[in-house]
Amino acid sequence: MLALLYPLGKTRKERRILVRWKKVHIGFDVHKESFHLTARVEGTEVFHGSIPSQYHAFRSILDRFPGFAIKVAYEAGPCGFWLYDRLIQDGIETIVVPPSLIPIESGNKVKTDKRDSRKLTRLLKSNLLKRVYVLSEEDRADRELMRTRRQIVGHRNDVARKIKSKLLFYGISSPFAARHGWNRNSLQWLKGLNFEREGLRVCFESLIELYEYLTDQLKKMNRRVMELSQASKY
Repeated sequence: MLALLYPLGKTRKERRILVRWKKVHIGFDVHKESFHLTARVEGTEVFHGSIPSQYHAFRSILDRFPGFAIKVAYEAGPCGFWLYDRLIQDGIETIVVPPSLIPIESGNKVKTDKRDSRKLTRLLKSNLLKRVYVLSEEDRADRELMRTRRQIVGHRNDVARKIKSKLLFYGISSPFAARHGWNRNSLQWLKGLNFEREGLRVCFESLIELYEYLTDQLKKMNRRVMELSQASKY
């Protein structure tokens, strides 16, 4: 079908001049293992199918449209923005769409990869898609630092709760029960507990060591965040 888009009876140079004004709209559904995409040229669907979730596979589809004005759209999701970065680097106009702002078609509640890619392509051609603001790679890395710090705090709090639940389960009263975390004194108290059963001692020691490890990691992240806060843009 793609061959029909090129005017017959023209020289190669004349064909390139003519197709330069044609617009290709591509919407695709991004997954860990595959991309499902639909390509339309001036209202005609010229490709619809799945490809491996690797950039060279996607690039091979784009290479079928030399000289065309290509515009691409996909939904924001857990796969991040690496694909957006690669497409922009290659000069491909790309928008990342917030799923919550995609127009819902009346009476069409069935959601599949095939339908999603076709729907994105139609809406892209009609300029009905909103886009998220994609931060620069540097800004994303800075945000990832903050996100990772929050995750470490969460993990450490989880470990503290597990320690407290074990103390409660085995009827051990803690003088630090009201605290959310464990400071140096409370850790020393925990390390001084004596258990008759070896297995129980190992369980507590493992959780205490994990808590201390996460505390060290949190200190490192705090130092890095403080350094980042001194940057002129912040």
